[in-house]
Amino acid sequence: MDVAVLVVGAGPTGLALAAMLGRTGVPVRVIDKAVGRSQKSKALGVHAGTLEALSDVFGVGLPARMVATGQPVRTVHFHLGDQRPIPVDLGGLPSPYNFVLVLPQGETERLLAEQAAAFNVAVDWNHELAGLRQDGDGVQCEVRRPDGGIELVRAAYVAGCDGAHSVVRHQVGAGFAGGSYPGTFLLADVTLDWGPVHADLGHDSVRFFSTEVGAMAFFPLKDADHPTLCRLVVIPKGDPPVPEAEIDLAAFSTLARAVSGLPLVLGEATWLTRFTIHHRMVRRLRHGRVFLAGDAAHIHSPAGGQGMNTGIQDALNLGARLTEALRRGGRGRKDEGVLDRYAQDRLPVARGVLRGTDLISRVGLLADGWWGRLLRRHILPLVIGTPFLRRRIALTLSQLPVSRQERPVRLAALD
Repeated sequence: MDVAVLVVGAGPTGLALAAMLGRTGVPVRVIDKAVGRSQKSKALGVHAGTLEALSDVFGVGLPARMVATGQPVRTVHFHLGDQRPIPVDLGGLPSPYNFVLVLPQGETERLLAEQAAAFNVAVDWNHELAGLRQDGDGVQCEVRRPDGGIELVRAAYVAGCDGAHSVVRHQVGAGFAGGSYPGTFLLADVTLDWGPVHADLGHDSVRFFSTEVGAMAFFPLKDADHPTLCRLVVIPKGDPPVPEAEIDLAAFSTLARAVSGLPLVLGEATWLTRFTIHHRMVRRLRHGRVFLAGDAAHIHSPAGGQGMNTGIQDALNLGARLTEALRRGGRGRKDEGVLDRYAQDRLPVARGVLRGTDLISRVGLLADGWWGRLLRRHILPLVIGTPFLRRRIALTLSQLPVSRQERPVRLAALD
């Protein structure tokens, strides 16, 4: 074998897996077809369950660096139509990380890469998986180098952490069943002024708006040079913008003001884009000696900020299972059972996340007409306004129950 585990993809999932394997002493190599780490903010929310899981494996230092870099937010406000905002306090979460950490994905990747580097694990950028063939003893991989040449790499196992368009998933012939949500989602990282009348809204909480015109999400971003920088995601109703049309800040500002019903003043934008949201999932996470994790295995609505967190916890579970199997020799029936438990643990979690985010999206973001009005005026205020249900929602979104259930798996790999 050239390496015990070849990790394909250096996003949060791949980097968390590589760092975990480095931590447990498993020889690992990471490749990614990109020329380098993306500077885009992409996924933002890191939940308490993920921070606790990272603390289990790497100690409190990594979560502490993440918290120092990002913006901890302990309150989420729901603006439903013209009613008063309903606050949800995350400070009651039973965790030292009783908040959602707003941290750009690029920073999460940087910190995970630094953690992997501490165990002498680096990323081979501009290296693309061109093919793989597995047998009873390992996986023969064809890796295309930056010069176009093909390098043959033999690995005991391969982990596909290469995102929604996963080459690994295609190589093993795994289906990716699901569909797309209607409409166009618009995103901007932009400086924002609430205006003098609404200056009390501040820059220290997450806010969701759902009105007759559409939906909008507001996330504060930590930036010393731009103290009012935030992420806005706007989902207009009615006739969506023409997909091919150019997005400009003026048009985005008009939509944001219409959807929120507030006289927002948007300034400098560091990122402006449109996207479509899909909900898809594989039926199997294991294909012989090849495993799928993160967006390569499941993609869903960003509602609740579950995607990146689910991928990182996939990685830590898979890292623990691979470590255990390799320590046993990786050939017997018991070792096969160890590897099967990765899917047994994580498939139900992925299904639950997909169902939950689908419900949030269809009810809270996309509901229209009389049904949407009924939800905004009566049903959602009742649900969010009930203390017990509010605590239940916060606990589920934090991923603490799942993270703590899998804690013995992670800790056993460190023995």
